[in-house]
Amino acid sequence: MDGLRAGFARRDITQPLGTPSSLGLFTAVSEIWGPLTATVVVLESEAGRIALVGLDLCGLLEASHRAIREAVAAATGIPAGDVVLNVSHSHSAPYISADLQELLRPFGLRVHDDDHAAWLEQAVVEAVAEAADRAVPVRVAVGRGLVERVAGNRRPRLPDGRTVHRYGRPPDELRALPEGLIDPEVAVVRFDGRDRRPVGALLSYSCHPTASGLGIPTNVSADFVGHGRTTIEAEFGMPCVFLQGCAGNQGTGKWVSGTPWQDTVAMGERFARGVAEGLGSARPIADGGLRIGRSRLPLQLDPFPPLPELEERFARAATEREFADIVSLGDALVLARRIDKLGSAPITTIALGPELALAVLPGEVFLEHGQAVRRGSPYAETIVAAYNDNTLQYIPTAAAFPDGEYEVDGGWRYIRPGEGERMADEAVRLLVEQSA
Repeated sequence: MDGLRAGFARRDITQPLGTPSSLGLFTAVSEIWGPLTATVVVLESEAGRIALVGLDLCGLLEASHRAIREAVAAATGIPAGDVVLNVSHSHSAPYISADLQELLRPFGLRVHDDDHAAWLEQAVVEAVAEAADRAVPVRVAVGRGLVERVAGNRRPRLPDGRTVHRYGRPPDELRALPEGLIDPEVAVVRFDGRDRRPVGALLSYSCHPTASGLGIPTNVSADFVGHGRTTIEAEFGMPCVFLQGCAGNQGTGKWVSGTPWQDTVAMGERFARGVAEGLGSARPIADGGLRIGRSRLPLQLDPFPPLPELEERFARAATEREFADIVSLGDALVLARRIDKLGSAPITTIALGPELALAVLPGEVFLEHGQAVRRGSPYAETIVAAYNDNTLQYIPTAAAFPDGEYEVDGGWRYIRPGEGERMADEAVRLLVEQSA
């Protein structure tokens, strides 16, 4: 064996009361339903080290994402490119973007709290350093478990063939539509010490965590992910890193039926049952160390308006307090100003021996792209996560463009048709290359 080692650590990153809620601007947090955490696993072998960080955040965009990775690199020696910062995308958690914050500052607005963002960076650095120090030799087991009545496709079709957007807490007629294409399973990777006791686990499931609120929530919550993770950790006695999957067109709207709190608890319990099934049935895989693949794929984006026009539209929205446009125009303006650098997709692949690989993508990737990576991968088991830097936002399939709706036309989609497919193909290429 190439000496695969793994170490886990966690820090609390719960935002204080009174700070901006997710995409806050005009709304402050007034309730804390549960803690937000940064949970880390550092994997290492003779071939290198990589840190996988699961963050209970709504978003983490390029400047903030880069600053944390560089701070981790400076403190631990793990290359910044080998620090994965995956957000769960709970809509009841902060949206962290230093670039957008600077755009908002002259207008007296803020998307996040500066002190909390600084604290977040330090917490991640400390957690990665601790996880690296705690790394021990491990053996790996992988499994999958069924999660029922949590995910539903956010883009169901009406009887007349039109696609609609099923978000948040939709009306009864939209909840009654079919579940649609989902991945009903949670993927589980269990790391056991040489004494056969569990050291920790990775969990990955594809679904927007939106059970805990509607619109701009005033509560802080890791949503069903946090509730389910807490249940599992108490039952199995080990920390779990959650990596959000390809959830761009996946959400809880099909299955909400009670209050936001009731749905958070119920979906968390269903999620935990699936994880328990996966952990209980996980099969050991062949030893083989660690191999890491990296790529940065330039993507073709839709043309932005001329910068002066985009700047004027953003300023008008901010001055007139047009909430619906401020963040979407601000995010677009950040990308348009730095398109040469930001208009590309960072892709990371991680092989743990000859049977298991992970692929990590940026943005809100549609489920079909993750399925394409799994189909094309040469590994017996491939787990595909997304949300490693939200800057590119929605990555729909080419087939979704003619149907329009929020994920295509809502202001947070920049790529052209077919670019998501190119990104999936690049991830497959990396996996094939590193399996040779």
